Amino acid sequence: MLSLKTEADVLREVADSVRSQRVALNWRQEDLATRSGVSIATLRRFERTGQIGFLGLARLMVTLGLADSFLAGLKRPEPAPRTMEAFLAPAKTRRPRP
Repeated sequence: MLSLKTEADVLREVADSVRSQRVALNWRQEDLATRSGVSIATLRRFERTGQIGFLGLARLMVTLGLADSFLAGLKRPEPAPRTMEAFLAPAKTRRPRP
C-alpha cells in the first residue's frame, strides 16, 4: 500500500507512540530505561529524534506492551472478498491467504 509518509514521519510517529505509552503508564524516562535495559541517553535521543537501533526499539516495545500491536501492523492484511457471494460464504470455504 502506498503511503505519503516520509522516513522522518515514521521515526517521529514511532517515537511519539512510545513516549505516549510511557506517559500513560506514568513512567519517567529513567523508569523505562531501567526496565527495558536501554540506556537513558539512547531513550532520550530516541524520544527527541526517533533515532534508535532495532534491538533498542524491540526492548522498548516489549517493555511497554506494544510488541504484539507493532508486529500485527507489519502483517499483510487479508484481501477483501471480490464478490458479495465470497463475502457471504462460510469462513471455512474461503480460500486461505497464500
